[in-house]
Amino acid sequence: MRSTDMYETDFLCWLEQQAALLRARQFIQLDCQHLIEELEEMGREQKVALQSLLRQLLIHLLKLQFSPATWPQLHWLEEITEWRDQVQTRMEMTPSLQHDANELLEKAWIQARRSVEKSLIAHGETAAIPRVCPYTLAQILDHDFLPISDLD
Repeated sequence: MRSTDMYETDFLCWLEQQAALLRARQFIQLDCQHLIEELEEMGREQKVALQSLLRQLLIHLLKLQFSPATWPQLHWLEEITEWRDQVQTRMEMTPSLQHDANELLEKAWIQARRSVEKSLIAHGETAAIPRVCPYTLAQILDHDFLPISDLD
């Protein structure tokens, strides 16, 4: 079976075949078109993953700041710590993501803002969430930053 056919019918088998061809340095037999597409997709997925983590982090920061509910605050704090750790790990493992972080933050903000507004409404709450993200990237990633002054 040709590599291009295998790509369409059995992706895992195609991946294994391409890896074996690379190890054997049989470059002429590689499915270069699909390899290039897959490598580019892997790069996009890194950005999508970081944007998703930033969105989750923003959602919890916003809920902590704008929701009058007090019982879920401990959960939100735990989630904020978890999302910060995941963002930090991803950015340490892929330092070039730092170049895209502010753009991804802008996209994540739009999604997070919309999500929190809908969530607050669903719980009978209202809040005037700013149109522009009130936090800097540094604040969002700072384990000591919280958008409220006192949790007592």
